[in-house]
Amino acid sequence: METKYVKVSKEKRRQESIKIDSQISIKEKKYTIGITIILAIIYDVFFNGKQIGISIPIFYLMFMGFFLWSIREEVSLKKNIGLVIIVPTLLLALNYSIHSNSILNYFNAIMILVLTTLSTVLIRYDNTNWNSKKIILKALSRVIKVIPENALKPFLLVKRIIKVRNAEKKSLNRNILRGLIISIPLLIVILILLTSADMVFKNYVINISSIFENIKVWKIISHLLVVIIVFFIMFSYIWSFKYNDEEDTDINQNVLWEPVTVLTIIFMINTVYLLFSIVQFSYLYGGSTNFLPLKFTYAEYARKGFFELFAVTVINFTILLCSMKYIKIYNKVTSIISNVLLTLLVVFTINMLFSAHFKMTLYEQIYGFTYLRIFVHIFMLMLFMLLIVALVGIWNRKMQINKVLIIVALIMYILLNFVNVDRIIARKNIDIYYKTQKIDILYLETLSYDAIPEVIRLKNDSNIKVGNEVNNYLKNIKKDLSQKHFWYEFNYSKFMAKKVIN
Repeated sequence: METKYVKVSKEKRRQESIKIDSQISIKEKKYTIGITIILAIIYDVFFNGKQIGISIPIFYLMFMGFFLWSIREEVSLKKNIGLVIIVPTLLLALNYSIHSNSILNYFNAIMILVLTTLSTVLIRYDNTNWNSKKIILKALSRVIKVIPENALKPFLLVKRIIKVRNAEKKSLNRNILRGLIISIPLLIVILILLTSADMVFKNYVINISSIFENIKVWKIISHLLVVIIVFFIMFSYIWSFKYNDEEDTDINQNVLWEPVTVLTIIFMINTVYLLFSIVQFSYLYGGSTNFLPLKFTYAEYARKGFFELFAVTVINFTILLCSMKYIKIYNKVTSIISNVLLTLLVVFTINMLFSAHFKMTLYEQIYGFTYLRIFVHIFMLMLFMLLIVALVGIWNRKMQINKVLIIVALIMYILLNFVNVDRIIARKNIDIYYKTQKIDILYLETLSYDAIPEVIRLKNDSNIKVGNEVNNYLKNIKKDLSQKHFWYEFNYSKFMAKKVIN
């Protein structure tokens, strides 16, 4: 019975799509197909075998412009939260033309796809409950289900366009064919006369076959495949927004937790955290003058528990959010006790977060900075901001905490993209080198072009070995940067690195 229902639902959806397709003008269909082909070709030109740069934000703006044009008659763009999401997405796209951190570029690609999907869904369908579970389901459906369903749509639309214009094209094709048949013998006579009259023209005509000898068939096929694949994905996605939204999936109401049980657990956890905090203040914050357990140096003690503290902080944050959402409140007393215990959990968690940050800072003073250590610092800062938001949300339950947390997390991620992590790592490690005379040049060489303005400080270093290694590295970088690139591959960090080296 359930299978029958699904089939009926799919058939109903198919009939509705056919009805909507028939109501859309031929001009609209032609423009949509034509613009998609142009964008697919631009995608191949920008990204197939090319370096990424300013091409990313340019293509994103083209795609969003095409999308907004496509749905111009379907929705109102006034006070639309989906349009707001375009701003952070564009900032992440712009980062490809400013910095060259490969790790951030990888995560940015995922973030841009996610934010683009969410913004398009919100612009077209849902402008209010953008922090609900339904939005996530709609976004996933848009990528997983809707694109395959509309993959053959271009063929169907072209078939209908041809069917409508079939009568006009028959006579037109007949006249074109008649003209070609008449022109062939005439062209042969004219070519014979022209090649006899001009020896240079005759040489070009004879050697015209050499043009095809230089054509690489497989290269053409690879570009053609990219254009075709991008065309079908992009057209299917854009065209799917022509249809009305599917019925919302029913989501079961949240099951509330028994407050006494949960608050007892939180109370016990807070008791342990209180004892732990006392130890932290005694040993870690007191510095090396205080007593440490045997067989521990201060650097080892600083590094030993960092990742464990970091993991506990994340666990605490999860417990905090779940408790705020699922604890069943019977009366005012239960509410106050819950708020007090959750507040203590936030305070102890902030202490652990600061402890983890303090331990990592001590360790970095000796062993230097890496991507992981910098990213962890920034992530801890984000967690601190989220904990402050949660603390406010504990005492003000009317606040839409999910939305605020999402906004704070997104802002922090965007800031991470514009911090210039590579340059910070290089500068900090070189500063430590001047104090300790210890540096990992091989690690500096793994950094992106953003680090070059700092690495060049070691070019004439008094340590001959360090100076030679840096000079060899800069020569290789200069060789890479000397290669010619297209304008749409422009990247500011590469531009500055080339300028500094020269």
